[in-house]
Amino acid sequence: MDGQPQPTDRFRVVGLVGATGMIVAAMVGSGIFALTGSFGAKVGTESNILFAWVVGGVLALAGGLSLAELGAMIPCSGGSVEFARRAFGKATGYLVAMVTILAGYFLSIAAVGLMMADYANKLLPSPVHGHAIAAAAIVAAYASQLTGLRAGFAFNTALSLVKIGFIALFVVLGLSWPVEPSVSGAAPADAPTVLSPAVASAVLTVSFAYLGWSTGADIAGDVRDPGRNVPRSIITAIALVFALYIGVNLVYLRVIEPAAMVEADGTPMQAIGSVAATRIFGGAVGTAMTAAIALLLFSTIVSGTITAARILESMAHAREAPAPLGERTARGIPMNALHVTLAASLACLAIGNLDDIFGLLTVLINAFSSLSVAAVIVLRRTMPDAPRPFRVPLYPITPLVYLALAGWSIAASVLDGGVRAIVSSIVVVAALLIVRPLLSGGRKPAP
Repeated sequence: MDGQPQPTDRFRVVGLVGATGMIVAAMVGSGIFALTGSFGAKVGTESNILFAWVVGGVLALAGGLSLAELGAMIPCSGGSVEFARRAFGKATGYLVAMVTILAGYFLSIAAVGLMMADYANKLLPSPVHGHAIAAAAIVAAYASQLTGLRAGFAFNTALSLVKIGFIALFVVLGLSWPVEPSVSGAAPADAPTVLSPAVASAVLTVSFAYLGWSTGADIAGDVRDPGRNVPRSIITAIALVFALYIGVNLVYLRVIEPAAMVEADGTPMQAIGSVAATRIFGGAVGTAMTAAIALLLFSTIVSGTITAARILESMAHAREAPAPLGERTARGIPMNALHVTLAASLACLAIGNLDDIFGLLTVLINAFSSLSVAAVIVLRRTMPDAPRPFRVPLYPITPLVYLALAGWSIAASVLDGGVRAIVSSIVVVAALLIVRPLLSGGRKPAP
């Protein structure tokens, strides 16, 4: 494979369950317990809230099915980047790689760390600075991967199983437990329509919660029998996560009306999962669930750390990053890539609060993940004879649905006041192009 060495079989240690667990861990916990509260009052109605989560799920499924075909065809570390590189050339591949690693992983790890801090502080006798808690979680996730390749993936799989079981229990009990009527709030007289900029902006925000759908392609270099297991793991994980997300939102709406999804000072309700758990189950059980949610968020940091190292490894093999980042130890650990992931994720905490980070990463991720998805269309033409163990259903409608929904959410969010995020994204892309020669260390791009 040009510019992307095939991993040896001894590094293919992840089966279907482990790969599915990786994707679930990357997706669940990265927003379901926080994001609905951040836009619920703004969109105003239950139908608008559920519409945003349904569209986000369709977006993830359409993108995931497209990458499933490519991941089965080109099973390598950092697959989502490699697909764009092969389809659109080295410069575009470099930008996709850099945006993926910066926004999709470093910024996301920092954001999830800050979400975890919100929940952790509800358990502590006195508040601790959120950035300190987030930093400790990032360091712990890094440390969990130092014992070996199999042990690192096994730790993540265990956390994923706990995560799935807990959220399923939360949904079942939350929908069946006797509760008081929803907390009243003043319903807006002119609630936005489902096609309004406000709802489109909510879809863009929700896309962060579904962000890990590309993980299956990015870890394909570590997956056994990737032609079968990569597509199956992606489809299974997205379907499972979609069902869990809709269920959790139905639980929220049992006890909190959209207009009431605000804090006492009028700001958006950040830890809505904790609030809903306390209102449904009472103080003691609510506190236990708050602790469990914090653990689930930590699981997302672990899976993000694992996958970020694989993206860096892919970039090093393509000579888009220093060569040492592509090296693995005898135990299969991409140690140098893990070091960089730790340092960069900690540095991203300096950007500011959750809103600052979200505004930057959601636009970047939706724009550049579209290139990875569009690669399935290009590579159908340029690599027609390549073996395809899995083909995306309803081609080309499926990838086109993703591209249309992603474009709509970005364009409409600009109308809703997202110009600052667009400008920041353009500045980031320009800066990435400027530093490209420095990152390659003088090496020519891989042929």
